[in-house]
Amino acid sequence: MKSLKISDYVLWGLFGLSAIVLLLFLFVGYDTPYEEAPKFVAPKMLDVLLWWMYILIAATAVLTIWSAIKGMGAAGGPQAKGLAGKTGYIAFGLLIVSVIIGALVGAADKDTLLINGHAFSAAEHKTDYLLTDISMISITIMMVATIIALIVSMVIQPKK
Repeated sequence: MKSLKISDYVLWGLFGLSAIVLLLFLFVGYDTPYEEAPKFVAPKMLDVLLWWMYILIAATAVLTIWSAIKGMGAAGGPQAKGLAGKTGYIAFGLLIVSVIIGALVGAADKDTLLINGHAFSAAEHKTDYLLTDISMISITIMMVATIIALIVSMVIQPKK
């Protein structure tokens, strides 16, 4: 019970810090125009947002590895039956499917992007475009699946 309260406080603290960093990024202002195209400017708090993102990614990676190691130690106990026992396989399968969908969409992408005043076409930078499309589409699919799983788990909570 005590660990649930601590995790709640940590979660709300991270939400609060993330909201503050995002508000700083959105509302503090812009400077540093790009030399070749002065219409492009960088937000003043971009570095703060990027560093916060790096910290969150590093913490997530460490906690994921720690949880996996801890989970392997607890794997000798009773296993969940039904769908709950298959969540690892479902998540891995969804990851593979999302990467395949991203690769298919990325391979079909022929658009041209304007980045810092320069045009980049998919034909010239196939690998970069493909990796970016795979990553972004996979992240979107996994995020939507996570939100759906969260909503379902909140609705189908066992009664105590």
